[in-house]
Amino acid sequence: MNQPYTPDPRTPGPAMAGPNDDTVQVNSVGDAYSENRHVESQQTRYRDQDGHNVEQQVEVSEDKNLQRANMRYWTTRIIYFILGVLEVIMGLRFIFRLLGASQGNGFITFLYSLSHAFVAPFNGIFNDQAIGNVSVFELSTLIAMLIYALIAWGLVALGRMIFSPTYDSQQRVVRTRRQ
Repeated sequence: MNQPYTPDPRTPGPAMAGPNDDTVQVNSVGDAYSENRHVESQQTRYRDQDGHNVEQQVEVSEDKNLQRANMRYWTTRIIYFILGVLEVIMGLRFIFRLLGASQGNGFITFLYSLSHAFVAPFNGIFNDQAIGNVSVFELSTLIAMLIYALIAWGLVALGRMIFSPTYDSQQRVVRTRRQ
């Protein structure tokens, strides 16, 4: 019998059956109970070396709603991670500008250069207030933080709509009796 894998020697199966086994293999593929769930079932019947009838059934289920929920979860996590990084960068910019950090410092220069790309579209909406000689209350940074949070919230809400579960009116009930 050609198999793509080596059978488990601990489990009796067709490979361990004698030369006169009567192995029957039944494969069925199709929708089990709705368009959102796909079930593959494989049933094998054979006679082991001792002459006992053995029946083995394997059922693999693929749930489309579970896949959609996973996509929704990961999309939400990625969006909120990016928002968190962006908010931390802009929050540090706001705090360092408010406290009047020295622009001669390499880290401060890097932080201002990095965050400038995200704050620049909001410069000029309000006048940033200078406090003393070196401190600046950057209202544009706070507005940028708010706008990016709203955009992220909107993207997450859109992802929830796109990846929402789909329901149908069918139902499946399985009852098994063994004697």
